Amino acid sequence: MTRYGIVGFGRIGRRLALRMPGVTAVLVRPAQAPEAAAIVGSAAVCTSLDAFIARGPAVAIECASASMLAETGSVLMARGIDLIPLSLTAFADPRIERRLIDAAETGPGRLEIAPGAIGTLDLLATAREEGLGRVIYRQLKSPSMWRLTPAERLADLASIETRRVFFKGSVREVARHFPNNLNTSVGVALAGLGLDRTEAELVADPAISETGHELEIHAAPGNVVLKVGGREVPPDGDPIDYTTFSLMRLLKRREARMAI
Repeated sequence: MTRYGIVGFGRIGRRLALRMPGVTAVLVRPAQAPEAAAIVGSAAVCTSLDAFIARGPAVAIECASASMLAETGSVLMARGIDLIPLSLTAFADPRIERRLIDAAETGPGRLEIAPGAIGTLDLLATAREEGLGRVIYRQLKSPSMWRLTPAERLADLASIETRRVFFKGSVREVARHFPNNLNTSVGVALAGLGLDRTEAELVADPAISETGHELEIHAAPGNVVLKVGGREVPPDGDPIDYTTFSLMRLLKRREARMAI
């Protein structure tokens, strides 16, 4: 069984530690160590990157923060550890994007992108093979949910009464404004036209009470429109969405004799 390490111990990190076998180490902040020790069983609880690497994980799942990905990603790959990052808004900084891609190309560790909340990137990556001309990613929330994000500085959310696109730009532009909220858009961009050519639209819709995602793909093999809804949760709740499950599928697929 592959030895996995988890970088970060927020909601997703805890769920993975509880659900996935083979976790050999978790990298946490010192204040999180007692809680992590009570959850991860025999896995090592590490508070330094060196201690984490010393435990020998073959794959590291980063679910901490963009700053943590920027700090640790290239180091992990240089030490031969495959990296599956979630905090993809780190790529919005071209210097960090180049550093991570260069580290993946140099190896020996690989960089693998999980679909995250959009559920799948297969159609987009397939379309990239021939005539991919335009990609539009939309994230939808109610105005009250957007108030918990930097959207408060970009739009008068209280005045929105019907579905409205309140901000649009390239994925790189949008991710810079929302460093903790638009990871899925970056995954879409990396699978397709890149951060500067992939369009992103942020939508406030009073008629919904969940986070939704829409993806438009215009390509020679055929145009695609994909819509993904979410569970209804309070704005500060813990939605168990496709992000966690896309990681679980990716990890299980690495072990499977029949991969689907």
